[in-house]
Amino acid sequence: MKRQLQGIALLLFGILLGIAEGDLNSYLVYHFEAFPFAAVGLVIGLVGLIFVFKREKDR
Repeated sequence: MKRQLQGIALLLFGILLGIAEGDLNSYLVYHFEAFPFAAVGLVIGLVGLIFVFKREKDR
């Protein structure tokens, strides 16, 4: 079950990258003064992906 959740997390992160790509490109090229909501969402998604693949310690 854990491997299935990791696969789903990778798919969702890939979708997030695809959606955020246009906004990130326009932010980096044209607008440095605007707040980068796409970058914040990407960072939150990356943190979630790290938590999914983090090994659990033995109890």
